[in-house]
Amino acid sequence: MPATILSVGDFVRRVVDSLLRGECRGAFLCARCLVKLTRDHLDRRYTTREVVRAMDDVFRAPGRITHALTSTCVACASRTMPCLGVPSP
Repeated sequence: MPATILSVGDFVRRVVDSLLRGECRGAFLCARCLVKLTRDHLDRRYTTREVVRAMDDVFRAPGRITHALTSTCVACASRTMPCLGVPSP
């Protein structure tokens, strides 16, 4: 059986989904904060540039994650901006 090759984007999407459905459930986070949190959970060989590029893709096509066009990020609370999150049940 051939091995599946995962891209940086696949890993980033998995980490973001895991964060938003786990420890950050019910919170909405901006791209900058999600990049930082994702980098903390990924192997150091992935560059910030790769993670940022993959995060742009996640924001463009969030899939099962809720994309709020205007929300306050709970991590930085700096201003209203596009954020991603998974509402609490």
